[in-house]
This record gives sequence, C-alpha cells and structure tokens, in this order.
Amino acid sequence: MGRFGSAEALAWLVTSGAHADSVELKAHLTPPAGAAAEALTGRRAPTWSVRQTYLLDTEVLDLLRAGVEIRLRRRARGRFDLAVSAHRAGTARERIVPRGARVEYDVVPGGVWQDIEVRREIDASLAAAVIAGSAKARDLLSGTQCAWACGGGSETVDDARLSELAVHGPLVVRRVKVTAAEGLRRADLEHFRFPSGRELVELSTRCEPPEVAATVAGFEQLLAERDVVVAPQYCTKTSVWHDELAGRRRR
Repeated sequence: MGRFGSAEALAWLVTSGAHADSVELKAHLTPPAGAAAEALTGRRAPTWSVRQTYLLDTEVLDLLRAGVEIRLRRRARGRFDLAVSAHRAGTARERIVPRGARVEYDVVPGGVWQDIEVRREIDASLAAAVIAGSAKARDLLSGTQCAWACGGGSETVDDARLSELAVHGPLVVRRVKVTAAEGLRRADLEHFRFPSGRELVELSTRCEPPEVAATVAGFEQLLAERDVVVAPQYCTKTSVWHDELAGRRRR
C-alpha cells in the first residue's frame, strides 16, 4: 500500500493545519462491496444504512467546472441538508472562507486537497418539492451558500446561473461501520451507486490535524491486515458525476 499523500504535505497538516476542522483519509476498494464489508467488519451480511444524495448543477455543469458542488442529502428519518463545497488542490490558504464554513483536508493515495463546505438543514417539504420539480432548486440555498457557490471555486459563476440549477441523481449511498484498528477512532465503508449503475467502494476515517501521522499508520495497517484490495487509482465522486452528466449530454 502506497503512502497517503507526500511526506511534506502530511507534515504540513500536523504543523500548520490547526485551522482545519478535520482530516479525512480515503481509499477506494475494488468491488464487490459486500465482500469488502464482510472482510472489514468480520460479520456475514452486515447491515448497511442507506441515504440518497442529489447533485444540483446547471445542465452544462457550470459549478462542477468551477470546482464547486451543491449536494442535497436525504438523511435518516426524512431529514434533509444542503451543502455547498469548494474543492482546492493542495494545502495553500490563499483565500478567505465564509463564516461558519467547515474546512476539511482530504488525503488519498497520492494527493491532498481542501474541501470547504457551507451546510444547513433544509425543510423536508421544500426539499421534496425541489426533487419533484415543483419548486426551484435555488430556493434551497441561503445567501451565504449562494455567494460561496458563485465565488468559492476556481472561477466565478454568474449568480443568474443559480436560477438554472437542475436536480441530478440520486446517488445511492450505503454505509457500514468498520471495526477500527489501533490508531483509528473509527472507520466507515461506503458503497456509492450512481444513476448509470457505476459503483465506487470507499473506506475512510477522520482525525484532527495533529493526529495525521498516527492515523495514516493505523489506516495503512487496517488495509494491509484485512482481505481487501485497494483500487489502483483514486477518482473523486466529482469526476464521476462529471463523466456521468457530460456523457449523457453527448448521447
């Protein structure tokens, strides 16, 4: 198993990442998800929790191209939340983030990036109306979320484009808690199924920036000791969404 991120980036997180709320380590495993879940939990046919996530973007994917995702998530017991996330490569802190935003560093085999997220709870009836097409997706966003959607990415998105947001999905997400190894607080296995049927199987764990070194060691040990195969490359869910939706437009 290759090392997660560069030694320099991991050292930077420990010494200079105190501003971040958390660090998430992630690796993709080869399907099937059921076999990975049994190997990681030690249980036959473990019970998965299930939720659905919808991507909100224009038909020509203005936001994804700018490095921004708007996600509407249906959670347990009929609750909904909405997150506007901007993704930035590396560890640079060149721009101010919105008040109340959550900053997380994602660490994967061979890469590190920032995920800066503004999230809020959404009224269930309004969320259902947006999914059904009887209400505008823009109505879900707060003023702060609108500003972050337009200005948080690598290029500015015209505010008028937010009135053209369409609902894409759902992405079906199944999750099972994994028996954590030494050095890990907990780990989760998630199985993502996109509308086309494409699947991703992802193992992840979170920690605070000062705990990165110990967490990386524990995570690599977990992967080495369990009967799972790490995928040769990590691809982001953002890139899969882009492939799904761009391919649909070409057909």
